[in-house]
Amino acid sequence: MRFLLTIIMVVAFAAAGTTAPMAPQPELDIEGLVAIIEWVPEVTEKGVWGMSGSLGGDRTFPAHYEVELVDCNVALAEGEIEPDPDFMPGIKLGKQEKYSVTLNHPADDGFLKRGMRIKVLGYNVSGDEGGVWTKYRKIESEAAPDCPCMQHAEPSASSTLPIASPSTDLPADSAPTSNPEPDN
Repeated sequence: MRFLLTIIMVVAFAAAGTTAPMAPQPELDIEGLVAIIEWVPEVTEKGVWGMSGSLGGDRTFPAHYEVELVDCNVALAEGEIEPDPDFMPGIKLGKQEKYSVTLNHPADDGFLKRGMRIKVLGYNVSGDEGGVWTKYRKIESEAAPDCPCMQHAEPSASSTLPIASPSTDLPADSAPTSNPEPDN
């Protein structure tokens, strides 16, 4: 009987431990260049009967952008205390090649564009077994150039490709047929 009671208690404590919320995360200031962007509309998910936490009830995940930033810098937001690396090994601060963020936004209105440099202030992640939620205080941005390739040096005459002449470079069956030039 004692053995059975011990097994029941171990299972109960293990189940309770798996439904705990995420450990509190510090707020971060994240700066980077928008490389990949995807807008995701609002989604409502039904709760799972018998589960605790947010998983036990219906929940709504807000519309948001899934953004991958490149050439990033991640820092603690002003006033945040640096976490113990043993306690939160997943948080990496400083210069980073890539960093993914979820930014809540009600509509796919072009608020963010590929090529923009943005700074997300006060970015925070929280959640439990029912899902992960993010929030931020503010986004600062610099407009994206018309073409990211134009950020670099102007093309020189030696770097431009020659333009093909349809009459000499294309096979006869693929030459354009609209507005043919008269033979002289």
